[in-house]
Amino acid sequence: MSANGHRIRISLRLKLLVLIGALLLGTMAGYLFLALRLITQDRLAYAFDLNQRVAAMLSIQVQDSLESTEERLRLFGELAVGRSDAEIERLARQLLASDVDLLRVSFFLREGPLMTARCRVVDEQRLVPLEISAAELDGLDRTRPLPLASLGSEPVVVLNRSLPPSALIISLVVGQRVGPGEQPAWVVALDAVPTRVLDAFAGGSTYVAYLVDASGTVLAHPDRAKMLGAVRLTDEPPVQAALAGGGITSGVLEHAAGDRRLLSAWARVGHGRLIAVASIDRAAALAAAERLVRLSALVGVAMVLAALLISIFAARAVTGPLRRLSAATAALAAGDYLVDPKVRSGDEIGELAQDFKRMARELRDAQVKLLQSEKLATFGQLGAGITHEIKNPLSAIRGFAQLALRGRDPAQVQESLEIIEKETQRCLEIVQNFLRFARQDKGERVRVEVNALVQDGLKIVAHQLAISGVKLTVELGDAPAVSVAANQIHQVMLNLLLNAAQATGRGGVIVVRTGVRDGRAEITVSDNGPGIPADVLPRIFEPFFTTKEAGKGTGLGLSVSYGIVRDHGGELVAESTPGAGATFRVLLPLAA
Repeated sequence: MSANGHRIRISLRLKLLVLIGALLLGTMAGYLFLALRLITQDRLAYAFDLNQRVAAMLSIQVQDSLESTEERLRLFGELAVGRSDAEIERLARQLLASDVDLLRVSFFLREGPLMTARCRVVDEQRLVPLEISAAELDGLDRTRPLPLASLGSEPVVVLNRSLPPSALIISLVVGQRVGPGEQPAWVVALDAVPTRVLDAFAGGSTYVAYLVDASGTVLAHPDRAKMLGAVRLTDEPPVQAALAGGGITSGVLEHAAGDRRLLSAWARVGHGRLIAVASIDRAAALAAAERLVRLSALVGVAMVLAALLISIFAARAVTGPLRRLSAATAALAAGDYLVDPKVRSGDEIGELAQDFKRMARELRDAQVKLLQSEKLATFGQLGAGITHEIKNPLSAIRGFAQLALRGRDPAQVQESLEIIEKETQRCLEIVQNFLRFARQDKGERVRVEVNALVQDGLKIVAHQLAISGVKLTVELGDAPAVSVAANQIHQVMLNLLLNAAQATGRGGVIVVRTGVRDGRAEITVSDNGPGIPADVLPRIFEPFFTTKEAGKGTGLGLSVSYGIVRDHGGELVAESTPGAGATFRVLLPLAA
């Protein structure tokens, strides 16, 4: 509702657009929600699977490398047992020469409860790029000693013994295979630069990979500072999960890393109790999905806009004929029975337009019949007046005809004939007026002066009012011309005058006036009757509504009069004060 209490009108076109737009937006929103959810789940599953594959691949690479190195070291240890120090050194140099990443080979032999170093062979040329000396390398055995005493059934032990600021060193320790709780008879230790391991764990554009030992200490990491500092990563969720995993060989998880979310996977290496970890940023993993969703959203918006444009034209195609039908209905209500909605579509709306045109023509025919029926009813009410009005001239004609037949004086006969002619002309005019009023009216409108229009109408009913004992007063003002169907306006006047005569009864007074009001010609019919009750006044123009006794009225007189005036573009207004009579105003547009 609007502020002034009127209902706000919303066009069908707008309703269709809102409905179609809401359906499209709802559909697109649902599609995007489901697409985002499904794509996100798919990308997350793919990222987890990719990470798990990377971690498993890295663990396999590390295991293969460890197994190969372990076999070489075991072969070296088995060959070194029972040989002289010179022969052991020669074997050690052969082992160093087999791989450019090897820095030092150490051989320990058990002598009683202690392990004694039988050989330490260093390739000092390979220490130059690392900016360390053989003495610094030997110092590692004092500051970070090898686990010779604790080496038991573990096939190989891997240690990070890097020397800051630039020497990345990994040590591999292998001992003689023994049973649980037994000590090996010999141990071989190898210090090397982990070039191949670093290459494997260098990471990629979408993931980060690293290798830790059983204590969580970094063995390989894209961040060299972590390796040089032998940082322990036990606070990292994937490392925690792996260390707490017991016999579980691999796993995946999503966790926070500062202000980011990471998708991580870990896998155990079969040798050395090592753990390979691969992580990817969640946002990076879902970047393709987000781009796809954004692209889908753009495509969806384009589709919605295209659908709205199409719906605008579709709505116009639907509502355009409806609006023309609405305008035609308004024209029909205004009295244009020949209105054409101009709808040529071959669908149901086109059929409706054809039915509308047919209905308008039928309404026109029905109105003409109704007007004629009401006119004949009015003519019937005037029957007594017609009889009385013709009776007097006919009596005069008969009397003067008898006088002329008996007369001998030519002058008297001449006078009688003249009177007969005059009365005959009077009868002829009376009959012509009533026949003209009673004949079928085609509704053709002509320009006519209002005063002449009123005077012609009064000729039909003046004598009827006189014999009913009603006094008729006519006050013709300065009224301009109008364009009307005169016979129809006469019918309006007769309906108003006869109703007024019935309301006042004998001795009543009816006043007919002409003039101009609000730029329109005005004809008023006033009476001094009892007036119209306030509860009845709003209904007097309704069809078949009457306050007369049964058989004395059809209830169509005022309704037909109202329709005639409205069809002329005018207005019929009733004013009444109970006990002080009633006034009917006929307002007609002026002729162009």
